[in-house]
This record gives sequence, C-alpha cells and structure tokens, in this order.
Amino acid sequence: MTHYLYSHYSFKHPELFLNHWAKPLFVLFSSPFSQLGFKGIEIFNCLMVGLSCFFTILTAQKLKLKFWYMIIVIMFFSPLYFRLIFSGLTEYMFGLALIISVYLSICKKYIPAIILASFLPFIRSEGLIIDGVFFCYLLFSRKYKLIPLLFSGHLIYCIIGDFYYHDFWWVFTKIPYTNQKSNHGHGGIFDFVHILNYVIEKPNFILLVLGFVGCSVFFIRRKLTIRDSLKRNYGLEEVILIYGGFAIFFLAHSVFWWKGLFNSGGFLMPRVINAVIPLIALIGLSGLNLITSAIKKPLFTNIVVGFIAIVVGIYPFKSKPQGLVYDKNLFVLPENDLVKNQVVPYIKNTFPDYKKYKLYYSQPYLSIQLSNDIFDTSCFGKLMNVQIDKLPTKTLIIWDDWLSPNEDGVSLEALTLDKKFAMLRSFECTDRTRHVRYVVFKKFDQ
Repeated sequence: MTHYLYSHYSFKHPELFLNHWAKPLFVLFSSPFSQLGFKGIEIFNCLMVGLSCFFTILTAQKLKLKFWYMIIVIMFFSPLYFRLIFSGLTEYMFGLALIISVYLSICKKYIPAIILASFLPFIRSEGLIIDGVFFCYLLFSRKYKLIPLLFSGHLIYCIIGDFYYHDFWWVFTKIPYTNQKSNHGHGGIFDFVHILNYVIEKPNFILLVLGFVGCSVFFIRRKLTIRDSLKRNYGLEEVILIYGGFAIFFLAHSVFWWKGLFNSGGFLMPRVINAVIPLIALIGLSGLNLITSAIKKPLFTNIVVGFIAIVVGIYPFKSKPQGLVYDKNLFVLPENDLVKNQVVPYIKNTFPDYKKYKLYYSQPYLSIQLSNDIFDTSCFGKLMNVQIDKLPTKTLIIWDDWLSPNEDGVSLEALTLDKKFAMLRSFECTDRTRHVRYVVFKKFDQ
C-alpha cells in the first residue's frame, strides 16, 4: 500500500521520483497508472505479471526446454505470487526487468541486458544482489569490457539526484537499509526454506529441487566424461543468471534473516520471494524436463506432464492448516475490511471535519480510504513520533496491532498510559489466521 501512495502522490510531490525507499524507477513507471487510484496500480501489476510470463516462456523456448506452457501453471499456482498481484508492491516490476535481462543475455544481446540489469536496484534493493550475479557472469564469460555498463543505472540516477539532493553519491548515502538492523528480530538459517514452500507450495517446490538436481547431474556427468542422458546443455547464462541468480537471492535473504540484517522481515514478509518467481518457474520447468527425460514413450510423457500440471493446479485449492488456499477469501484482508467497513465510517461520522485534523497511524490503507496525503505534514504524522511531536489541538491517532508495534515501535499500552490521549473506540475481528485490532485515540485537551 505504501508504495502505491508514493506512486500516487508523486506528481504532487515530485521529490518522490527520487525517493530511495520508494524505488525511483518503480515510481516513474507506475505513477501514470496510480493516478487512476488503486485500481490503476492493480492494472500496472497485472501488466507486469503478463509480460513476465511472456518473457519467461520466451526464455524457456530459447533454452529448448520442453512443455513451456507449464510456465503459466507454475507461476499462477504459486499461491502468494498470485494473491499479491492485486497490490501496489514492487516485486512484479522487478521480476519483469530481471527476466528480460536474462532473456536478452541468452539471446546474446549483452549491452541492453546489462544496462537494464543496472537499473534493478532502483526497483528493489535486492537488485544490488542480482547485479553482483551479473558481474560474476561477465567475469566468467570474460566480457570484461561490459562490466562498466553495470554502473549505468547508478551513474544516471547520481547525476539526476544531485540536482535535488546536492549530493552526487545520494544513491549510496541514502540507502534506507545500510546500517539498519531488523525491527523484526531474526530467525533460523533454514527459515527461508519454509518461507519458499509457503510462497510456491510443495509441488512447485519439488520441481524446483529437481531442477537443481538436473543441473548438478549435468556437471557431474561432464566432469566424469559420462554421456549426458538428459540431452541438455546448460550454458553459462542459464547456470549463473538463472540458477545462480535464484540461489544467491535466496541465500542472501536467508542470511539477512538469520543475522537480523537490513530490516529483514523473515516470516513477516515472505513476499520478497515473488521477485524471482520467473527464475523459479524456469528451474521448475527444468525439473519437469528431468522427470520426462527418463520416459521413452511420448504417450506416457504426456500423461505424466498432465498429471503434474493437475497436481500443481489443484494443490492450492486444498484445505490445509498453514498456507494459502484458493477460495473466496483468498483476496480478503481482514484488516482492510475492518478499516473500510468500521474504522473509517466511524471517523467520518464522529469527526465530519476530520480533514482538518492531523492524523497519526501506521496502516497505509487508512490513507487510501481517508484520501489522506501522507506527504503533507500538516495532515499526517508518523506514529513513531506521536509522543515527541508538538501536537496540534485537533489530533487523532489510529493504532493497529500489526504495523504500529512492529514497524513504528508504539505499543497500545504506551498510548493508553499517556495522559495526553483519550481512547475513543476499539475495533476487532478474527479470521482463521490471526486477530486484528484497531484503536482510535484523540488528544485529551480537545
């Protein structure tokens, strides 16, 4: 939601086109769509997904992988990937730029591929990780003259941003996660294995593992000079950019969460995996090709592929205690429903002149429902500052039980005990996964 707000208000506040956290390239491309409202950003992400699927299929065909249509099945039946399409998140544009860069590299169009990859950090911060992978590829393939192109994106944004920040190196000095430890704590080194399984589910997870097995078998056989029964030749682009790109991305997030670095969210933010779903789909398709390579008769091959497609497609509809289920509630967010149907109507009815109030809250969906410009400091304040700001007479606080304590570090107890504030109303609901609560406060002297 917050990325949508940066995009939506970018024309009103042009400095947002150079906001490092918001990701400048994402804001630039999504802003025309977001002017249409949240539906506009949903259309933008649907476009990103459609093009990602298209270029992933083209890449599979270029790699001579059979059953390219399974790309569609793998991507759209990765539950969290499908669920969050209708959001304002940056992962989908990142995935598109990544797969186009990979496709161009496989097509030997290295210059546009490297230039495009150089802009990945301005869509998501993990672009720096992927650029490192491209750097390794250029080294191993001895394309040394192309290495400077990896700095194209940074150079262009350094020059543009210098006019606003008066700091040529702003793309480095203003990185929001450089020295930031995670507000979410840390976890186990293997937690992202469970997170990956949650994002793509077990059938796709198995195909992914088999894809890595097939790649490993190829190199073992080549090392031992054994004839390759898979009848596949893994090129350097595929090994480093696809397999290496996913592996390094996955390992980096695993380490960040394990060590509590760079504000890693771990189980709280499994969506980061969606950024590399096109790579996962290609590796999974390779895993499927590994299975079918052992089958000699075409009829049996088609039966096996059809069976696997059915399993991948049906599994997300299966009821389970953990994981997403494709049902009527897939796109229902209880916290959003609570905001839309209870919290916002209460504020509008109780405070008809609420637009004259300064509002403090953490949940960005409130801004959408209240049409509140979070970049206008006269009408919005960050909840983390509510106890230190000099508050105007007309002040409302809307505390939620998720982002307020986890992102802004403000507990309900702290607000309740603060004699400056009076609790007005509490709103609660429960779904199958968690309890949701919002509490409205106002300044006592109003």
